[in-house]
Amino acid sequence: MSIKASVFIATGLDGFIARANGDLDWLTGTNSASAEQDYGYQEFMGRVDTIVLGRNTFELVLTFDAWPYSGKKVVVLSSKPDAVPPHLVDSVEWLSLPPQRLVERLAAQGATHLYVDGGKTIQGFLRAELIDGSASS
Repeated sequence: MSIKASVFIATGLDGFIARANGDLDWLTGTNSASAEQDYGYQEFMGRVDTIVLGRNTFELVLTFDAWPYSGKKVVVLSSKPDAVPPHLVDSVEWLSLPPQRLVERLAAQGATHLYVDGGKTIQGFLRAELIDGSASS
């Protein structure tokens, strides 16, 4: 299978992405890292063609001022059915598949590089040994 799955996240010193209540204020608040530095994120996103998010992460991203994934296919992994907002219906797909089956499906559709985001989603991809371990992902 010629598809790559990568993770690009920030974690606190405790190893978690968010606080226990799900808040990311440590990452986005006034004491966060410099807004002028993207730490290679834009370059990374330039190599990604498909975003795979968990439902909670998708719901968080919907609260952002602007949709950050324009021009990218987005797949939301969740066993709980939900509706995609009308303005995103052409670029967001809601699926309930195990990571291996999702990767096979996306590869068959022509995806080559997945960006996987969301704590539980990342854990599932790691358990399935689907995350590429190279530093230049």
